[in-house]
Amino acid sequence: MSLAVEHTDNINLDSLNLPSFDLQRQGWEIPPREQWRVDGKFRQTLLRKKTSTLFQRFNGHYLAINTHRRKKELPQQVLDLTFVDPQPREVKNYRYGLWFAAICLLTIPAAIHSLVPSSPAWLLAPILTGLLLMVGAWRWRNHYFEFRALNSNVVLFRVDAMTNEEARVIAFVDAVCKGINRGQSQLPEGKGRIPLAVAEMRRLAKEGVISDDDYETIKQNWFRL
Repeated sequence: MSLAVEHTDNINLDSLNLPSFDLQRQGWEIPPREQWRVDGKFRQTLLRKKTSTLFQRFNGHYLAINTHRRKKELPQQVLDLTFVDPQPREVKNYRYGLWFAAICLLTIPAAIHSLVPSSPAWLLAPILTGLLLMVGAWRWRNHYFEFRALNSNVVLFRVDAMTNEEARVIAFVDAVCKGINRGQSQLPEGKGRIPLAVAEMRRLAKEGVISDDDYETIKQNWFRL
């Protein structure tokens, strides 16, 4: 089987020894649990989302993620950090638009009322709306780090930064990035890494970490290299 990328560049997948659907990647399999050597743990408990997530780094460049949501334990996710983009994307959204709208609703009607005295009853609606917008802005604000699959825009996991323990979050993100770089230093150069990356993404799709559509997208990205 081959895939034409350009008229002058064909990738023969058979010659790259693309692993079959048994997901074996000679020497690149996830280590058995009894061989895990835990390098560090990091737990995040988010009361507003009612979730608790335990991240465990092990064997240099692997990450296990255990999440409890509303007292329900979700399936464990195990990632080979070798195939994660080494540059996490920091996302900040403090809902400034909602804050601005809320402040306008709280101040403008009051200013008008002070200039044109009238029944204060009509102030109730904008004040209540403004307070609701402030509550929404507070609840819906976001700040997190997204770790994406290598050579794609598919998010594999997130680390929330809406916490008072910012130093611990930064230290954990830094440790994960070091694990990514450690794993990628072992990858073969050029197209030799394609079958390894595709096999890892296939494993993640099979285990439900990413969707089948995400897997196909990532696979095509790799085949275009």
